[in-house]
Amino acid sequence: MNQNQIMFSFQSLLSKTQVASTIDFGDLFNESVTLFKKVWVQGLILQLFSILIMLPFIIIFYVPYFELALENSSNGVIDSAVLGQELIDAYGSSLLWIYLLMLLASLVSHVLYLGFYRIVKQLDHGQAFVFSDLFYFFKAASIGKALGLAATYFFISILAVLLCFLPIIYAIVPLMFLLPVFTYNPDLSISEIVKVSFALGNKKWGITFLTLILNGILIYVIALVTCGLGTLFVSCFLHLPQYIIYKKVIGFDEPKEGVQSID
Repeated sequence: MNQNQIMFSFQSLLSKTQVASTIDFGDLFNESVTLFKKVWVQGLILQLFSILIMLPFIIIFYVPYFELALENSSNGVIDSAVLGQELIDAYGSSLLWIYLLMLLASLVSHVLYLGFYRIVKQLDHGQAFVFSDLFYFFKAASIGKALGLAATYFFISILAVLLCFLPIIYAIVPLMFLLPVFTYNPDLSISEIVKVSFALGNKKWGITFLTLILNGILIYVIALVTCGLGTLFVSCFLHLPQYIIYKKVIGFDEPKEGVQSID
């Protein structure tokens, strides 16, 4: 896609967000449930891979913590201030690297979610599931931009948190659209992806936030009932309303916007 085509696509996406029709919450929830029945297995695979990526770093971080906790416990009481200082003294230089590696692992996990959105579209349109598509955006042509987008997500989130509570409540909705917008429009620049995501998020902020809260409560209840195990199976449900909103507002009527555009 040349620069003129990309600019036209970008302007077209922005225009579609401005003329979006109302989305009924009941319809959105029901369509999410229907779609979940098609993609829950792939969502489970996604969660397992995300855990496998993060697990080594979690173990590396918490094993020293628990060792020091046992050494410094007195009558079952642990002084958190003393424990924290001893952890820094013993592993100070290593902790920085551990945190950086955990951040990198989290960025990689975000790239997996791009592959999941690609798979969701395929299954929603009756196409066959290809396991390798989960790693589709690890290709050389897109991994740099994918990691850059994930880093942008974290930067905006941290900035919103530093600006106090209300900005992060607002920003969380547009940020939720970064991944689907990039997945289906990989030729856009990071700044264009952010602009389209915020345009879409602003237009559908209310219903997206309401869906996030209610679905979050639903998954929390399932986690309580299943001692946390159920979250592995239903966590992907949180990402489906964003896909459906994107499909209803922007759609996939242009082939170049589809998942074949960066082959």
